[in-house]
Amino acid sequence: MRARGLIIAALAAPAMALQACAMTALPPPQATLDNIQTLRADGVAPISVGAFIPGPGAPTQMDRSVAVRAGIQPAPEGSFARYLGDTIAAQLKSVGKLDPNSTLVVSGMITDTHLDSGLTTNTARAALAARFTLVRGGKVVFEKALAVDTTWDSEFVGAVAIPDAVNHYTDLFAKLAAKLFADPDFVAAARG
Repeated sequence: MRARGLIIAALAAPAMALQACAMTALPPPQATLDNIQTLRADGVAPISVGAFIPGPGAPTQMDRSVAVRAGIQPAPEGSFARYLGDTIAAQLKSVGKLDPNSTLVVSGMITDTHLDSGLTTNTARAALAARFTLVRGGKVVFEKALAVDTTWDSEFVGAVAIPDAVNHYTDLFAKLAAKLFADPDFVAAARG
């Protein structure tokens, strides 16, 4: 009986390890209440969302996935830069400010994306940075680098720590959008 239990445990261990490596797809970006309130208060004109790309010299892999302990979290549609653009679009759409025909176009370039689940330190950290550009009628009216990061106490158990790390990381996309929408220079350039 004991031998049978050992065999089952030996067969189950690789299956559990593979399960830890499999990461679920990130959900589509959703508007946040804070961003909705900010955009409504700002009085920005309708905006089109242009290209969002990884920065020059940045490792290509940085835009495609982040490692979380034994797992790899792939970027939605293969690009975290595109996910940032989709996040900006979701926020604008929620308040009726997304207009694909607008001559006011926001675009961006991701310059940093980082996730450390804190396995050895018990303190996890995630960071996201991008350079945003706002063009009105072909002329640059705003350009600025913005960054957000967060730290939290990490659990030792991967089944808890990994999804928690991914949630903290993906929250940064809406937080970076919030930082853009609250930037006084962006607001001044985006007003109708």
